[in-house]
Amino acid sequence: MKPFRQPSRSSGFTLIELLVVIAIIAILIGLLLPAVQKVREAAARMSCQNNLKQISLAIINCADTNQGLLPPGTGRYPNTQYAVGNGNGSLFFHILPYIEKNNEYKNTYSPRDPHGANNNLAGYTAYWNTVKMNMKIYNCPSDPTVQAPPAPGTGWTGDHIGNSGYSSYVSNGQIFSGDGWITYPGLTVPFRRYPASLTDGTSNTIFVTELYSECTVVWYDWGATIADPSFSYLGYGASGNCCQPTGPGSLFQVMPPPSTPACLNGIQFNIAISPHAGGINVGMGDGSVHFVAQGLSGNTWWAAMTLSSGDLLGADW
Repeated sequence: MKPFRQPSRSSGFTLIELLVVIAIIAILIGLLLPAVQKVREAAARMSCQNNLKQISLAIINCADTNQGLLPPGTGRYPNTQYAVGNGNGSLFFHILPYIEKNNEYKNTYSPRDPHGANNNLAGYTAYWNTVKMNMKIYNCPSDPTVQAPPAPGTGWTGDHIGNSGYSSYVSNGQIFSGDGWITYPGLTVPFRRYPASLTDGTSNTIFVTELYSECTVVWYDWGATIADPSFSYLGYGASGNCCQPTGPGSLFQVMPPPSTPACLNGIQFNIAISPHAGGINVGMGDGSVHFVAQGLSGNTWWAAMTLSSGDLLGADW
């Protein structure tokens, strides 16, 4: 008589077991995803801080190379008068040779400045439409509005000549005025000296900070500034958007939803905007970088924006 054998059981998963495994994996993913997102944002914020540090140090090196003269927000440099070999453009254009972009800067050479602000003399100019540059160092990984640079003759550059790409950063117009070609009645000459002009202290004064790139394409020459006195004099814009706020009203925004390319749909293009949760990155006059908490008061922010007012940073800095 043959011995009785138990029927062999299939080694595969049952449907219930498979569903249980899938459910466990889904739970684990749900638990890990926030942590991964936090790590990714922390890395992006660190990358953005590194960009601002390089930009701040480049500004200092640029000034040191030119007898302490800081570049303007927009204008001629390093000779404030008409001169062959001048650069003609924004702060972010003038510092290209100091962020290891000297070749890109030299490629903007024009035998006749098409903008005319350098008296049509030969030099390096952001107003030369044959080259379009989109520098990685000027793009924050957290900026939800960074795009490829517009093609010549399209978008915001459609009625302008200009040589720029999108930028997530903006300069402090209290130091780097947005129009360094002329001196405005009643306003201080926009060209400053480093460190002599920063009597509040280089470590207490903001050089550069953040702004959504869609809000900087208005400045087709990378000349984005905030708290800039030249805007009220020139009367740029309309419907309440002409001027750049100063004082406590210039306090930054944190992560407002991206708006239209015109940057006027609920977002002010004329104040700093952070793409990071909880605060904003700032590059200081001594080359350091700080992450300023969202709860900062408008008075403390303005104290950090001014360069020679004798005001002190508050305890919330």
